[in-house]
Amino acid sequence: MAAPASIEYFKKNFLKNGLAKPSRYEISITSSFGEEITIAAENVTLPSRGFVTIEEQWYGPVRNIPIGNKYDSNVIMTFPVSSDQKERFYFEKWMDNIVKPSSNKYNYLNTKSGSSMTVTTLDELNNTTSVYTFEEPYPANIYPTSLGAGMRDDYTRMQVQFEYRKYSISKNGQTTNGDTANEGGILAGAWWNQ
Repeated sequence: MAAPASIEYFKKNFLKNGLAKPSRYEISITSSFGEEITIAAENVTLPSRGFVTIEEQWYGPVRNIPIGNKYDSNVIMTFPVSSDQKERFYFEKWMDNIVKPSSNKYNYLNTKSGSSMTVTTLDELNNTTSVYTFEEPYPANIYPTSLGAGMRDDYTRMQVQFEYRKYSISKNGQTTNGDTANEGGILAGAWWNQ
């Protein structure tokens, strides 16, 4: 078997299928109050993923054993802001729905199931290559926005940090655990070969 860094591997995988372009994606967000938007994000930082581990040592050196999934990073998106500030208003309204500014009363548990967020990656022909689905997302932070008299030829941008319960990734209707997306049946064959 050829090493993954070989020319044959490169030809078989990357020349045949092409390389993923980080500029090809779509965002769809539904807030906790049910308002759905398909929004243009200038950039998206997809999260990392890890395991909750415990130390184990029966024989030999100590090692970490994975016992659970850990989704401890966030999604950060940068959005252009239109002249009527509707993007900023959308996320501010969502945050106000989670924790009421007047009373500081939290409402997250009543609103978490209504929200959703997907990041869909696309190929050069606009075909879907993968879908990241985030469960119970919410805007945790709106980062500071810069305004300035010397920025006449620029436009306003806003950065939003999203927290979520967990995410899943699917490709061609299949999830990474072998289940069909939104169904739960076991699929035959290796996921990455389909």
